Amino acid sequence: MRTAFVTGGSGHVGGNLVRLLLKKGWTVRCLIHNDMRALGGLNIEKVKGDLLDADFLCDKLSGCDAVFHAAAQIAIENVDIELMHKINVEGTRSVTRAALKAGVNRFIHFSSIHAYEQTPIDAELNESRPLVSRSNAAPYDASKAEAESVVLEAFSKGLKTVIINPTGILGPHDYKPSRMGKVISDISKKKMRFTINAGFDWVDVRDVCEAAIKSVDQGTPGESYIISGKWTSFRDLSQIIGEKIEKITHWVTLPFWTAYMFLPFAFVLSRLTGRRPSYSLGSLHALAIQPKTVSSDKARRELNHQPRSIDTTVEDTINWNNAHAG
Repeated sequence: MRTAFVTGGSGHVGGNLVRLLLKKGWTVRCLIHNDMRALGGLNIEKVKGDLLDADFLCDKLSGCDAVFHAAAQIAIENVDIELMHKINVEGTRSVTRAALKAGVNRFIHFSSIHAYEQTPIDAELNESRPLVSRSNAAPYDASKAEAESVVLEAFSKGLKTVIINPTGILGPHDYKPSRMGKVISDISKKKMRFTINAGFDWVDVRDVCEAAIKSVDQGTPGESYIISGKWTSFRDLSQIIGEKIEKITHWVTLPFWTAYMFLPFAFVLSRLTGRRPSYSLGSLHALAIQPKTVSSDKARRELNHQPRSIDTTVEDTINWNNAHAG
C-alpha cells in the first residue's frame, strides 16, 4: 500500500483528491488547516503544522511515496498579495525542499491554466505557451507561474516532479464554496437571473484529481499537463442548471461590457451582506483575456484524461449542494 502526503486537503481540489486516493487504496497523510469540513469522516492521518517549515515537513514526509501539493491561496482580485506569494511561492519552495531531503519518489504540483500567458487569445493554448512573466500580470497568475519555476528548479536537483494545470474547476465537495461553486448555487436558487456574454473552459474537479493520481506512474518527470474540459458560456451553464432543477433560471444575456457598469453595486452589496461578490474586476479581466481553445491532448495521450460532460458535472454538483444545504 502506497502513502500519499497531501497539502491543501481541506480545499475543493484537496478534499476530492483525498477521497479518490482512499478509493484507490492509498494511505493518506494530510497537512491540515483550520477548516476541516472537506475531510470529515475520512480515514486519514492528520498532520497540523506550518507549510513554510521545511524541517517539520521533511519529518512528516518520511515513508511517503508521493506528495500532492494542492495548497494555494486563490484570488483573482488584487487582495492578500503578500499572503498569496507566501503560500503559493514560498510554500511551494518549502514543500519541494522537504520532499528532496526526504527522498520522496514523486512530487505532483497543482498549478493553474492562469500560470500560462493567455495571449494570443486566437491561438490554441497548450503546454508550449510561456509562463506568465509580465510585470503587470495579475498577482495570482504571477504567483502560480513563479511557483512552477520553483518546482522546475527542484526537478533540476533530482526531484521527480509533475505539474498539473487545470482550467476552471467545478464539482462536488465544495464546502467553502469556491467562486464558481457559489455561482452554480446562486443560479440554481434563482438568485442570478442575468448572465453576461462570456464563458470559460470548465473541468470536473474529480477529473483533475484522477489525472493527478495517474501522473504518479504515467506522467513524465519534469513535464506539465493541461487538464481541460469544455468551453461553456454562462448562458449555457445557466440553462443546463435550469434543465437539471426543472426551473427557469435564465432571463437574459447581457453584453460583456455591462458587467463593468454593475461592479460598484456588486461591491456595495458585498460590503452590506458580508459575502464575497459573484464577480470582480479581476474575474472580468480573466474572462476577457482567455483563449477559447485549450488543448489537453497531451494529458489525453499520456494520462488517459477523459473529461466527463459538463451536464454530469453540473448535475452532481447540484445534488451535492442540495444534500449539504445549510
